[in-house]
This record gives sequence, C-alpha cells and structure tokens, in this order.
Amino acid sequence: MRRMQLFNSKSGVVEGFIPQQPGVVRAYVCGPTVYDRCHIGHARTYVNFDVLKRYMTASGFEFLHVQNFTDVDDKITLRAADDGLTPLALADRFIEEYFRDMDALNVRRATVYARASDYIPKIVGITEELLRKGVAYRSGNTVFFDVEGAGGFGELVKDVEGAVMDKLERSGKRGPFDFVLWRQAGEREQAWESPLGRGRPGWHTECVAMALTNLGETLDIHWGGKDLIYPHHECEAAIAKALTGKTFVRYWLHNNFVLMTGSKMSKSTGKLVYIRDVLKRHSPDALRLFILSKNYREQIEYSEERLAAAEESLEAIRSGAEAARGGRRGPEMSGCVKEYTSMFFNALDDDLQTGQALALLEVLSREITGGSPRKDFTGAARIYDAAEEILGIRLGGGSAGGSAHERLQRSK
Repeated sequence: MRRMQLFNSKSGVVEGFIPQQPGVVRAYVCGPTVYDRCHIGHARTYVNFDVLKRYMTASGFEFLHVQNFTDVDDKITLRAADDGLTPLALADRFIEEYFRDMDALNVRRATVYARASDYIPKIVGITEELLRKGVAYRSGNTVFFDVEGAGGFGELVKDVEGAVMDKLERSGKRGPFDFVLWRQAGEREQAWESPLGRGRPGWHTECVAMALTNLGETLDIHWGGKDLIYPHHECEAAIAKALTGKTFVRYWLHNNFVLMTGSKMSKSTGKLVYIRDVLKRHSPDALRLFILSKNYREQIEYSEERLAAAEESLEAIRSGAEAARGGRRGPEMSGCVKEYTSMFFNALDDDLQTGQALALLEVLSREITGGSPRKDFTGAARIYDAAEEILGIRLGGGSAGGSAHERLQRSK
C-alpha cells in the first residue's frame, strides 16, 4: 500500500509519512489568538488540517489532535478594556465564536483544546528549567531565551540575519534574536503571581507547554500557517530542543495564505473577510470547497466570483453523488470507477492534492449525469461516500455505513 507523502517544512522536501508509534499520530495545531472573530485565512488552516485528520483517521490511525487557544495577549487586554470585559471573559466570547464558525464548516473537534491561561504553572516550570540549564537569562523584569547560548536557530530557517523580532523585546537582550519567555506585566495587563515575579508568559513558551503536556516530547505533526514559520515555530523548536534534547517535531506542515486583491488576508493588513459574513452569502460547503480547490501549500485568491464558481462545482458534484447513489451499488466497482477511485486517492496521498481530487469528482459527476453511454458507473457511490468522509463536504446523502476506516477500505 502506498505511503502518504507530505511536504516537511523542516527538510524542504516531500517525505513519506511514518509515525513514531505505529498506528498513532500525535498532532498539534496552532489555534487563534481569541480577540476577534475568525476570517477566511483561519478557515484555510483548520479546514486543510481537518482533511489531513479525516484521511488519516479513515486510513486507520488513532489521531491525537491538540489545538491551543492563545488567550494571553496584549490584543486581548486592549479589546477587553474597550468592551468592558475581563481579558478571559473576552477570550471566552471569541472561543464560542470560533466553535460556531468551525462547526458550520464541518471541522471536527480536537481531542484536546488547550488554553494558554490554564498552563501558567507549566510555563513557569519550563522557564525555570531553562534558567537552570543556562539557556535563559534575566534582564531587568524579563526572562529571555538565549538563542546563541542554546546553539542558535536552524530548525526551519537557516538564515535569520536581518530579521526583526518584536520591538517590545529589544531592550535588555544579549542577542538580536533572543525572545521573551516571561515578562513582568503592567498594572492593567493579564498577570499571574509566580517565582519569576508577577507577570505573564511569552507566546512561544505557551505553545511548547501545551504541546509537551498533552502529546509528549516528540510530535509527529505540527501544523500552522506559513507566517508562523518564523519566529513562532522556530522559537518553539529552540525551546523544546533546549528543554528535552529530543526532536520536537518530525513533520512540520504549513499552509499558504489566502490573498485578497493580491495581499495576504489578515488583521495586520486590514484585508480580511470574516467567515460569518461569507456564510451569509454562500453555503458552508461551497466555502469549504473553495478552500480545498487548491493544494494547501498554494496561495488562493478570495473573491465573490470564485465563491460563486465553487457553488456551481458543488452542485455538479452533488448531482453526480445523487445519481451514483441512486444507481447500481453492487459488490464490485466497474473498471471505470476503479480508475477514478485510484486517481482520487493518489491525489490525496500526494501531499493532499485536494484540488486534483475535487476536479476528478467534478469530471466524474458530469460524466454520470451526462449519461455517458459507453461507461459503466457501477459502484460509483463509494467514491462519493469516501469523498464526503475525507473532504468533509456534505453531498446530500447518507454514507454506505460502517466506520470511516471500513468505508475507505471498501472504496479503495
């Protein structure tokens, strides 16, 4: 059986996926900073990861999925003050909004959702251990990670000369790329009492604490947006390596951006479209299809025209699914259907080429509904059942029953 191929940002090449423990996948996904609703860029991260999770689960893996919520952040403090809420109450509000959006997009829930504020003792312990190891230092009221002292960067980026870290982190640092592990908090900022002083953690320390606590010292997969490669993921890797001496992540996966008029969609650029607003005009399944219309490593451009085209593609595939499910299901698949099925799974095995998989479904659907007289589509319902299970796009009919793994094996 062919092994799934994934592009590992760590090596820069496509590699065959082999989990460290047979049959088990340990995966961590960087979640949102919860001071606002989610936009289409967020949707791309979580929908694409959801397909990976669905496919691996359907292939028989036990999939341990941990996702964080960053609920300790300056932006949360500022928004909470404007809205007359405590920072954690504001975070609660936007975590609820996150689940509303993801449920609408048919994104399956994680095994564990971890909130940074619940891991303060763990974060303090990590910081104290790094101080003991001599790879962290105090400067004024801040504890910094000593990048050069820890051996430098190099997990995901080989050359960071000229890169600029957070301007707030410059004062008192030994090296230009050293970053905050713990800092004293101002009077109105989120803060916790600790042996390090009354303060709050740095962003990178939070994710390391949540990942190690819930998944162990080595993760199989760490997923996030491409913009997190540096500094966030590089800094995470540096902390974990200094702390445990072991490989932190075996496969780093990063999805590309959603563009809007040629620029990255994000709050920082001011170009964004909220998921909630899109769903007022388009179906959740069309939005999901739009997101999956290209491989996760390619950029995609958002526009109303592309969403309208996704609606049309969705209807074409649903018509094919309806015709196939109403046709001959038989114990076997015809040669024609086997060929389409093979191409569908080959596309997914090839670093989740979801755009190719969807294009095949659309061609098959148009052939079925067009009544191609020379082709036998017996058993075609199975490919639609598998596509619905793995791509998470609802096609308007029930599956063939059984577990996800059983349905996948019947389709292959």
